[in-house]
Amino acid sequence: MNKKKLAVFHPALAPYRIDFFNALVTYFNTKLYFTYINVQDQKFDQGYLRKQSNFDPLYLERGFSIAGRTFRFGIISLLQKENPNIVICSEFGQITLVSFLYYLLSGRKFKLYTICDDSITNALERKGLRALFRNIISKNIDGVIYASSEVGKWNVQHVSKRINPLELPIIHKDETFRNKLKDSLPIAAKYIKDYALTEKKIVLFVGRLVKVKNISFLLNAFSKIDAKETVLVIVGSGPLEEQLKQNAKSKNIEAKVLFTGRLERNELHAWFALAHLFVLPSTYEPFGAVINEALLAGCKILCSNKAGAVTLVNQQNGDSFDPYNEKELTEKLNKALKPIGVLQNTELIIRKNNMPFTFNEKIEKLIYNL
Repeated sequence: MNKKKLAVFHPALAPYRIDFFNALVTYFNTKLYFTYINVQDQKFDQGYLRKQSNFDPLYLERGFSIAGRTFRFGIISLLQKENPNIVICSEFGQITLVSFLYYLLSGRKFKLYTICDDSITNALERKGLRALFRNIISKNIDGVIYASSEVGKWNVQHVSKRINPLELPIIHKDETFRNKLKDSLPIAAKYIKDYALTEKKIVLFVGRLVKVKNISFLLNAFSKIDAKETVLVIVGSGPLEEQLKQNAKSKNIEAKVLFTGRLERNELHAWFALAHLFVLPSTYEPFGAVINEALLAGCKILCSNKAGAVTLVNQQNGDSFDPYNEKELTEKLNKALKPIGVLQNTELIIRKNNMPFTFNEKIEKLIYNL
């Protein structure tokens, strides 16, 4: 039986999308076209990512950028040449709009879907042309792939009942990511020794050090917790790094806050393997793939209620909080840390997976609906 032909248009190859793309390659005769060589606000090791990919990435090189927006040429001619049965775009930008116009002009000769990573907060805040394109396109194509069923339901209720909502959270394949955690354990053991982490509890943040990540808010709450044996590890880099270090110093918690800089691969996975509690305090976060990574590593979670990934958090694996309410976060940090035991100088193991569902469950349902 011949596989259906699938064309995917996506901004760039990123680690949290590879398992999704590999699954599409398994089920369809797939070609993946990327707008950029790398993610614009994070430079991932593309050579390493391509080694994990079961496909050869293709790049849309013709076009230009203006005022922070990128426009690519040749989309219609590419679709005419490839003649796919299914097209999956990303969000509601120029490539999706061009594909949508060709979809209509061709008499809907292929199925058209787009991925929308909005949280409900992001959906509420869409305005102007972005909201107009969303409203027109989403109700006139074959479906929109949302990062959670909650956001899909919101769009059906508030944008159009004609929308066909599909779901695929931004998550890794469970066994693939947990094997990476196992590979990182020798580095985790080295971290324990190098940073004197025995008899410590570890709170972890991973992300860019920029305003919307709300790290100063996290530092303020952390400075008021009761657990003296707790260390806050901040993995990432960005324009606020020196300011945040000064903030920690001014609050007399400099000795309890570790800034590692930006890390990838085993050096990053090792911190997920060690951390007891992961905190995402963002005031703006369409999803937040780090929540999935922390849950796969067995961390407990405190997640901003503005982040799309809060839909992965339940009473068993964590809690949510208002990223503008410092007292609430302080109280929830104390509550979450109280029952946690400190790190012991024993052989490290990968803890129980705390995800409420598996990658395979979600991808199989999506493939069936496509």
